[in-house]
Amino acid sequence: MTFPTTPDHLLASPDVAIAEHLIATPNRNRLFVDCRLGDPEEEFDDFRTCHIHGAVHAQIRDVLAGPQSETSGNLPLPTLDALQHALRNWGVDERTEIVTYGRSLALAARGWWVLKWAGLRNVRVLDGGLKAWINAGGPVAQGNTPARRGPPPDALSLSQGNMPSIEVDAVARMDGTAILIDARDEAGYLAGCIPNAVNRPAPDQWTPQGKLRTKAEISQLYAEAGVTRGREIVVYCGGGVLSAFEVLTLSALGHTPYLFVGSWSEWNKCGERMARSANYLRQIVRDDLNAQPESAKA
Repeated sequence: MTFPTTPDHLLASPDVAIAEHLIATPNRNRLFVDCRLGDPEEEFDDFRTCHIHGAVHAQIRDVLAGPQSETSGNLPLPTLDALQHALRNWGVDERTEIVTYGRSLALAARGWWVLKWAGLRNVRVLDGGLKAWINAGGPVAQGNTPARRGPPPDALSLSQGNMPSIEVDAVARMDGTAILIDARDEAGYLAGCIPNAVNRPAPDQWTPQGKLRTKAEISQLYAEAGVTRGREIVVYCGGGVLSAFEVLTLSALGHTPYLFVGSWSEWNKCGERMARSANYLRQIVRDDLNAQPESAKA
């Protein structure tokens, strides 16, 4: 598949779809996946009010995540059987072009990452989501999505581990040679973070209109966080949504980041890990106080 030529100042990536290009290149085997995370009834009602024509509704907790356990994060990965069941109900086969979108780029990126992790190759995130689609003149619909004709039972085969990820024990052993990025906002980071993590809030990378910022702007944000070429990168957030978005943008810039899917919501399930985090935050506060001039300390 060929992708549109993107101006140099934009973040060009085969994993990012542009509404105008999709409209200009129709594909009968294209599926839009509307990714949601919130009150299930409210989100479904909102989907029924307006969605991209032909899109399917995907509640992340039901489709793009699995059941929580006592030690897991809030949004653990789904089982392959459950994910395959949903995809077959949507009529997805090996050749289906999947485009994810949501209220934010991060929600769409969670869908993108899980589907790529499961082995689907032709998956992209719609830059700007529903608003960009409507502004470009794309068709929308109300109500439920008409049923797609399902493929034969053996038409889709999934396998796990097709995107780089890291488990909590490996994160706990990190020694500072790799860069660990916390994709939450500053308030969440300061309320509790993994030791040695640097804060790089994901929402800084999209505009108020919900579209990706320029390549130069996103590159600068990562440079300020200490990201350099060739350095190993691990990204986490609260439950693997904002961090999935940062995997998307880091990949577009030529990096190969690891996603800690369990993120802070898994890290904080262990008292020993939480003690390490508390000590780290106390050290940050001490360092900040010591860096202040004497007049500010008085």
